[in-house]
Amino acid sequence: MNQRTSIRYVAIIATVCLLSVGITGCINQAGYEFKGGITPPKAVSDLMKNNRTVVLFVTQNNCPTCEQVKPKIAGLQAQYRGTNVTFAHFNINDNATSFNVAKAYSVTATPNTIVIRKDGAAAIFVGDFDTGTLKSAVEDARQWK
Repeated sequence: MNQRTSIRYVAIIATVCLLSVGITGCINQAGYEFKGGITPPKAVSDLMKNNRTVVLFVTQNNCPTCEQVKPKIAGLQAQYRGTNVTFAHFNINDNATSFNVAKAYSVTATPNTIVIRKDGAAAIFVGDFDTGTLKSAVEDARQWK
């Protein structure tokens, strides 16, 4: 193998690594990132009153993945009952409020699970999620000052 071939291999491997990071959506070591700049619609800002962390579960009718994720959300909701975490379910097929919530958080596929900190920054999980990762995001949001 000559030097030119070696350089090509290194370039190909570097490209594949960069693409795989982009494809898998690796944002940080935790697997999520809180992003600001989103103005919560009234339905969400009402849920955020009293410095509450909010977890939105955005679904639509005839969504098999939504049905698969519902038990995970119910389990987390039970774990956080009595705390400063509020869970809310919005089905975009139900009403304009749910549709507007989905639009505000740029939901283009369902389900979306959105963890919102007290400052309005949101970590958005599209599709099914790892329960431990979502719980980490909730804990980070709860502890944010």
